[in-house]
Amino acid sequence: MKMKSMIQNRHSYLEVFSGPPSDREIRSQSLKCALEIRKFEIELYWKRAAYFWTLIAAAFAAYFVLQSVESTVKDPSSIFLVTCIGFILSLGWYLVNRGSKYWQENWERHVDVLEDEIIGPLYRTNLARTECSIIKPHDSFPFSVSRINQMISLFITVIWLALGIHSFPFFSLANKYLFLAYCGLGGLTLTFAILLIWLGWPKKSPRKRKINFEIDELEDTD
Repeated sequence: MKMKSMIQNRHSYLEVFSGPPSDREIRSQSLKCALEIRKFEIELYWKRAAYFWTLIAAAFAAYFVLQSVESTVKDPSSIFLVTCIGFILSLGWYLVNRGSKYWQENWERHVDVLEDEIIGPLYRTNLARTECSIIKPHDSFPFSVSRINQMISLFITVIWLALGIHSFPFFSLANKYLFLAYCGLGGLTLTFAILLIWLGWPKKSPRKRKINFEIDELEDTD
């Protein structure tokens, strides 16, 4: 079967998951795999979060320890180095959060289309209460946990950037060579930040097929 590069409706999507021994068997196995991979992606999401939180917390601890020492022995270059490390770690955490969320949603979309024929619209059916009040602190509310995590990682990234700018000796260094060393470290950090985004940018692959239809609208749109 020739694979389509663009899937534009539910019918063409299900055609990809058809063949012997039976379409239902193939789609049932596909749904099982999609659910397992989605669960795996969620587990990885929080493992990565714990990994980055540990490193960022260590960077914060180092920063405040260096800031607390007496001014006579304080090393501004070490403080600036720590802020550069903290910024790169936080930026990496933010980018990883967005990437993890993308792949989690990818498998959720597979489940959305495949589940109807096998188990019914279980995943898309919400049995929560119809009314949730945000003003009740003891009550549940359908906040997006992953979005909150993303915004926290972005906030921490901005904090490290501000700390780095604050610790950069714009006019306080009489030694021009030392000032150039600061500029070099700052430039290297920004260059590496750009490389993180550029190398992590999705590359086009001829083997990938894109879905271009609304999952919630399950009627065919031929």
